[in-house]
Amino acid sequence: MEQKTKAVEFQNVTFGYTNKLTNLDDVSFDIYDNEYVCVVGHNGSGKSTLSKVLTGLLQPRSGTIKLFGQPISKTNIKHLRDNIGIVFQNPDNQFIGLTVEDDIAFGLENRKVDPARMQNIIMSAAKMVNVENLLEFEATKLSGGQKQRVAIASVLAINPKIIIFDESTSMLDPKAKRELKSLMLVLKNQFAKTVISITHDMEEVTSADRVIIMNGGKLLKTGNPKEVFEDREFLQTISLDVPFSLQLAKSLIGSGVNVQPSLKTNDLVEQIWKLK
Repeated sequence: MEQKTKAVEFQNVTFGYTNKLTNLDDVSFDIYDNEYVCVVGHNGSGKSTLSKVLTGLLQPRSGTIKLFGQPISKTNIKHLRDNIGIVFQNPDNQFIGLTVEDDIAFGLENRKVDPARMQNIIMSAAKMVNVENLLEFEATKLSGGQKQRVAIASVLAINPKIIIFDESTSMLDPKAKRELKSLMLVLKNQFAKTVISITHDMEEVTSADRVIIMNGGKLLKTGNPKEVFEDREFLQTISLDVPFSLQLAKSLIGSGVNVQPSLKTNDLVEQIWKLK
């Protein structure tokens, strides 16, 4: 059996914004190369702090973080920057240029990429997320969904192996949310990226390979979506919702309709259709 490559290793990581606070409490987990993982939990659970520690924006109080087997420290921060990109909740926070092209180019310029190569890289990244027709536009005047795609293109231009989405769907309308969630799957399946999504969206979680549940700074549970959502009593103890498809299935079963619980709404609809 082929052994999976560990993209991220958190080993007993602890962090606090002050000496009296512990926002991450002895957290340990692994994320594998080309895996799509959702990190969920309420506000204050530690999930966004986890993403900031992972990207080097915050330094852990104790513990070890490894990327592809190499421990991260102040002396090898370049290894972190080359391997991880992050897309924030508000894409406006990532825009610094006059145009979309300027914003995609920013990371390349910081890395002193040869200007002769830059244009091809910018166009390639823009095409990956379908914004190549927006390169001359001012990024701040685009729609919410377009802004997120530009932010993603700016990350893709530096070609990291790991992309973190920090609540990236929370400010989008339903259509833009669907498009971004589909794009996450494209990044994993077509471009072999490791995708880590910090999210409140339980519908997104159903598409993940694995789920990490945070609460009070602790990692409470990890597993595939089916394993996690089967334990409804556990989810209720930490006041986490379950996906709409499971809620609907439970209501139907309670009304005497013979369906099997499913994480996929399309699967549930198909079951109902066959009962006609």
